[in-house]
Amino acid sequence: MNTTVKFFKPLIKFNLRILAILSVLTLFSFISYSLFNFYSKTKNYSLSNFISHLVVENVRINGTVHTKGSDIIEKIGLSKNESMWSLNITEVVNRINELPWVKKSDIKKIYPSTLEINIYEHNPIAIWFFDGKKYLVDDESNIIEKLNPADFNNLKVIAGHNALSEIPNIMDILQKFPYFQKKVKSILRVGDRRWTVRLYNGITIHLPENKIADSIRDLEYLDNEKLLLSRYIDVIDMRLPDRIDILPSQIGYRDNINTI
Repeated sequence: MNTTVKFFKPLIKFNLRILAILSVLTLFSFISYSLFNFYSKTKNYSLSNFISHLVVENVRINGTVHTKGSDIIEKIGLSKNESMWSLNITEVVNRINELPWVKKSDIKKIYPSTLEINIYEHNPIAIWFFDGKKYLVDDESNIIEKLNPADFNNLKVIAGHNALSEIPNIMDILQKFPYFQKKVKSILRVGDRRWTVRLYNGITIHLPENKIADSIRDLEYLDNEKLLLSRYIDVIDMRLPDRIDILPSQIGYRDNINTI
């Protein structure tokens, strides 16, 4: 008799616990359903109504150095209460990419109300002189058509019909030698093999095909020790390994004059 009572007691408690849980769930479902019907009827709740309230309120612009934020906003052409949902990202990107300094751009919609615009600007590194015209060139050997080369007098002029693809390489080497780079006025690509450099004071330097950096390092050393690049010299020929040929000019030390 005692054994039977002990067996059914936990079972009765267990059934009461399930009944309580089911009652709470039923009550919660009833309240949720009632609230949904209430808001649906009183406020015309729908997905389209929710989307229509997602408008552009903030524009975040990253990556600009030369491009004005106001020009970007103008290109976006936002209207009052512009919808986040219906804004055509592809069209906006194409309009932004028309700006002179913009190489490319991308836009992210950050809901509920923000546009994040990433701008990638051109990086002009040199001016390519070809067929009587000057072209602004970036660090990937691309011609920047939207910018005027005349506005970049600080950049080196590089000539040679086969020079375009090699411009980033020679400019990367020169940037490692800022002292020498300041003296360089123009650079000529010769025979798709090597470079001839013209300094502001008129000295012409024939660089070798290989180990260009080593040759420039030697020039800086000789100029530091012997004032080589200030002497009356017309040509410095470094094309042969382990040898530097120098063609002197007719008169003593040169003045620092600009020549073509």
